[in-house]
Amino acid sequence: MNNGIEKENGVADDNNIDEVTEAIDDAETSDDTGAVVNTDSFDNAEALCSDTVEETNKAEESNMIEETMTDSVADVENEDGALADAGGAGKKKDTKTKKRKRKIILTVVLSVLAIFVLSGVITWMVLNAKGRNDLYDKAESSAPIMESIEPEESQAAEAQNDVTWKKGWVRYNGDIYQYNEDILTFLVMGIDKTGKVKAVESGVDGGQADLIMLAVFNPHTKNVSLITINRNTMTEIDVYDDNGDYIGSGQGQICLQHGYGDGAELSCERTEKAVSNLFYNLPIHGYFSINMGAIKAINSAVGGVTITLDEDFRADLDGVSVFLPKGDNTLTDDQAHVYIRYRDHSEFDSATTRLNRQKKYIAALISKLKEETAKDITVPINVFNELLPYIVTDITTSEITYMVSNTYGYSFDFDNIYSLEGTTTIGKTEHEEFNYDPEQLYNMIIDIFYEKVE
Repeated sequence: MNNGIEKENGVADDNNIDEVTEAIDDAETSDDTGAVVNTDSFDNAEALCSDTVEETNKAEESNMIEETMTDSVADVENEDGALADAGGAGKKKDTKTKKRKRKIILTVVLSVLAIFVLSGVITWMVLNAKGRNDLYDKAESSAPIMESIEPEESQAAEAQNDVTWKKGWVRYNGDIYQYNEDILTFLVMGIDKTGKVKAVESGVDGGQADLIMLAVFNPHTKNVSLITINRNTMTEIDVYDDNGDYIGSGQGQICLQHGYGDGAELSCERTEKAVSNLFYNLPIHGYFSINMGAIKAINSAVGGVTITLDEDFRADLDGVSVFLPKGDNTLTDDQAHVYIRYRDHSEFDSATTRLNRQKKYIAALISKLKEETAKDITVPINVFNELLPYIVTDITTSEITYMVSNTYGYSFDFDNIYSLEGTTTIGKTEHEEFNYDPEQLYNMIIDIFYEKVE
């Protein structure tokens, strides 16, 4: 469009100039010859000049408009470019802002997570430390009260060697031993009740402890030992009447001590005292009792326990008949219940026979628990939840946290199961009495709870 305007204006200018020139020439020619001047020619020339000037002005205006339009287009293009640049810069700025916001959000989230993790770690550390302190402070005694069993000649030889004697040391078989104060010992009881735990008001109906054993955790050797105690072991127990009033103490089967209580915490505390006294005032750091009705739940929670029998087993209990052939048997819940609880009262020393079966089942159960836990770490929690209604314990959450954290990798096998040895007789009351061997007990305590002084 601009090129057209320039051509049209250019042609109009040339024609007008020629006409004006001719008119002026005519006028000048007439004047030079002396003829009367033709004013019409001047008028025409003037008019043509005016037209030419006007057209020239129009052309100049047109050119100015063209230049203005061109400049405007350029300005618009520049403005568009500037806007485009501004838009691009704006987009870049928005992108940077979004990235910055994402970084801020991510930083906040990570900071919150770090706080939660740190809080969890701190909580675990607090529970772990508190659990350890509570466990070691819980025991009524700091060490067993053991008298040295040693000939006078050895004592004289020790005096000649100028050995400085320390409190709590024990002299035995020519060596000196000291109690391992880092050991943790727990009393485990199985009560002859099938229902869930319920405290009783009577002072003599707490239920007898058919299973009594000590679980010993040794951090120096990183292993767990079990000491089983015959339910009929004769020792000193505290006796109470129906109202729960204390009568006195005397010799009786240790299983009866749990019966003299409420069937809950009080019964457990009194049994703990009796067992500690039997083991020369041994420190006990907690108790755990479970009604025997939980056997089915335990067996079910681990998917059945496999035991190896040296001979056939046949029994009837609570309307359930069980036959297990010699060899390997994976017990059903009912079979496990009968196998652990059955006792033939017509058989002499049947308590010891049943205790041997219980030891076999416990060893197999612990192995199965380890095996199942390796597959699913929630198994111990599931087992504990199944047993909860049947359990009485003084072990707290912080103490459990410490035990789980520090004893998970401890070793255990059947060789780590010890038994209090002795002989069974029929007592004056026509009931079986298990009379333990004091020397064997003393030796077992030295072996498990003491370390040689080098």
